[in-house]
Amino acid sequence: MSSSTYIDSLPYYDKHLDDPNLKSAAQALIDAELRRTPQINDEDERLPKSVDVFPKSQALSELLNQYPTKPIRSIDPSKYQPPIIGDEPSLEELKNAEKQSKVAEGHMALRLENTSLLSTYAPNAWLVRNFQLNSQITELTSTLDQLKEQIVDVNRSRRVYQEEKGGQLGKLESKWQDLISSNVQLEMACKAMESEVRGLRSKQEGLEKEVESLEKGQ
Repeated sequence: MSSSTYIDSLPYYDKHLDDPNLKSAAQALIDAELRRTPQINDEDERLPKSVDVFPKSQALSELLNQYPTKPIRSIDPSKYQPPIIGDEPSLEELKNAEKQSKVAEGHMALRLENTSLLSTYAPNAWLVRNFQLNSQITELTSTLDQLKEQIVDVNRSRRVYQEEKGGQLGKLESKWQDLISSNVQLEMACKAMESEVRGLRSKQEGLEKEVESLEKGQ
């Protein structure tokens, strides 16, 4: 069979396939074929390779890989809160309070800097990103519409093709049935003629014997 040859079912023409019994029989054949079909494992070369989400951060990659079994811990906000010391703190408590105060001060300074940066650059970055997303949505929507139109064209051409070929198959099937009927009638006529010939031969043999007996009597 050449590479350009293809086999197509005729669901638009074969309306008798709506019969539940035929559907179940066809489904049984499909299931049997699927059981014989080799299954694709997760390491098959035809499948896309896993994507490294954080290629530049090993720590984040490890956190992501361990997440299904080891949930990521949330940020502890207590270390950014102002320190609380008693009335008569020890030297160690004072050192820890000073350290925590510096951490909280650094955290607040970083938050103020981030807030300033966000107020300066975030609106434009947000607008630019929205414009990019809208452009992507427009492009993807256009691609989706084209694919839908192609699907409609394929289904339309399949319907026209199947109805045309189905009509030809119907004519050929009707012609085949007529030929079968003609062959059956011809065979029945031949059988009748053979029976008639056998009867005539039997009659001929009887007449020959009668003539022979008459000749002997003379």
